[in-house]
Amino acid sequence: MKKIKVVEIFSSIEGEGSLVGYPVTFIRLEGCNLRCTWCDTKYSYDTGNYLELSLEEILSKVKEFKNKRVCITGGEPLFNDGFDILFKTLLKEGFFVIVETNGTLFRQSIGNMYLNFNSKIHIVCSPKPFSDYKVDKKLENYISEIKLIVDDFLTEEIVEKFLDFPIILQPEGNKKEFFNKAIKIQKSILEKKDKEIRIIPQIHKIFDLK
Repeated sequence: MKKIKVVEIFSSIEGEGSLVGYPVTFIRLEGCNLRCTWCDTKYSYDTGNYLELSLEEILSKVKEFKNKRVCITGGEPLFNDGFDILFKTLLKEGFFVIVETNGTLFRQSIGNMYLNFNSKIHIVCSPKPFSDYKVDKKLENYISEIKLIVDDFLTEEIVEKFLDFPIILQPEGNKKEFFNKAIKIQKSILEKKDKEIRIIPQIHKIFDLK
């Protein structure tokens, strides 16, 4: 079986989004189709900083940590050819699988596995300004939450495009200026649209966790 390009596998807590605080095993796959200027995991692409691991080697490492939740992240995990077999296998092994994606790509394995494992799949879609906040239409039916980075690019109008989904606003770099901007957007949308959205910082960065 072809080996999978993996940058790192580690255990930590979920530091972002609606599942914040849960113990999670992270599998960071190599590669990305975007080049976001403020990306904090640039080491996951454009370098040789990865190992080529078999599925069995990945599973062995994941099982060492005893966590019930596994997050497939990147880079952009759907850009990695090993995603499909890894995603399917983790679900069949009984794990709750979180997928962090920028939303520009879709793999049919998500739709196929959703039929029998929907309660075990959590798709976190984080549309980026560097792709004009585009989300693949085929992915929309499987999105569990939209995570929008509050930066210089994000506007209230952009947030409003995603109101059909649960929305997390994440201040870029945990900067106060972007937290204040998030508060203004949150308040305005509640007043205009009667829609509640959440603001959650990156708590793993606050406490200097992996």
